[in-house]
Amino acid sequence: MKERTVFALDLGTSKVACLAVGGREEGRLDVRGGASIACQGLYRGVIVDVGETASAIDAAVRKTAQMTGTEPDELVVSISGSHLETQIGQGLVPIFPRTRPIGREDVLQVIKHSRQTMPPAGREIVQAIPREFRIDGQRGIHRPIGMHGDNLEVMTHIVTGLAEHVRHVEEAVASAGYKVGQMVASPVASGLAVASQANVEGGCCVLDIGAGVTDMAVFLDGAIAYSVSYPVGGNLITSDLQKLLKTTFEEAERLKLEAGTAWAAGIDDDESVDVLQVGQTSARPLQRKVLSEIIESRMREIATIAQRLIVEGGYDEALNEGVLITGGTSLLPATTTLFDSVFGPMKSRQLRPLVGGAFADVASPPTMATAAGLARYALQDDDEEIAPAVTSGSWKERIRTLFSGKA
Repeated sequence: MKERTVFALDLGTSKVACLAVGGREEGRLDVRGGASIACQGLYRGVIVDVGETASAIDAAVRKTAQMTGTEPDELVVSISGSHLETQIGQGLVPIFPRTRPIGREDVLQVIKHSRQTMPPAGREIVQAIPREFRIDGQRGIHRPIGMHGDNLEVMTHIVTGLAEHVRHVEEAVASAGYKVGQMVASPVASGLAVASQANVEGGCCVLDIGAGVTDMAVFLDGAIAYSVSYPVGGNLITSDLQKLLKTTFEEAERLKLEAGTAWAAGIDDDESVDVLQVGQTSARPLQRKVLSEIIESRMREIATIAQRLIVEGGYDEALNEGVLITGGTSLLPATTTLFDSVFGPMKSRQLRPLVGGAFADVASPPTMATAAGLARYALQDDDEEIAPAVTSGSWKERIRTLFSGKA
């Protein structure tokens, strides 16, 4: 693998996070710097204030660059939000003459063919990831280069987004003085951050429960099978507490973090917590179980949506590695207990990014999963597989595969 430093930029609802990563050792990212800057320029995963977001990007990247002594040429950037949609693209190219092995150019050509689908008006392709290659109908091929056959096919996982939201990401990065080298759907990135090779090959669902959205990715047979972002996250829990307990957002957030749990049945009836309500000068006691019941209701909704999407997609019997949970909101106590009650035999686990290096502590919290996954995606071994289709030009023309750089 070429020695280089990748700068990954996660545009989250509550913060902008940047990581500088310089390769992998024993499966862990070598984190060389990182920073997280609070940002109010995004709402439920999409940019609503380009200037505010650009300012946070500038601060996060500059702070990270100072740690490494390296200025980034370009950034690998996340994109999230419920506007993202997925579809399957198909491509086919004949191999002639049959006696020659399939080459890199054949793979590039068939993937380009699969990307020729025309998105609906107002949408554009954000990412296209090969899911499975086929040679003369033989399925399940991940690395066709060097093999023989008459026809090469590919099934490609295509992510599209609303063009205006994609443009806002580009504008915010450019306004901060940087260039988008690659844009990656947040569900894909979060999955790569926490899922091991065994998880990806055995079948798993990764849920990154953030402040504004929950990013969900399903991996089967070593490839991405499905991804989605839905607008339910930790901020809605705080908002529920604010309204029902008649307090401020800040007080509700404190209560959630200091006394909250995702499983109310585990709380004794005699436990209490002090709540400072709006218009009051002193705090009043509240049953901690009541607090947790409010939190559990919204967390159960997050789990139920994921479970429904898994069943509707027909993945429920294929996820042998279960449900892997990450993201800041996953840190609520008893989260796995709640998710296990929803998913039944499909067990859940809380995971952190697989990182190492001098600044591993910066990148190891679940809140940094997307940033870590962005770096892992960008650090794939370009020489082993197909790499960028071009060495310059728009990020939209670049092609990558997960097979050469699986977690």
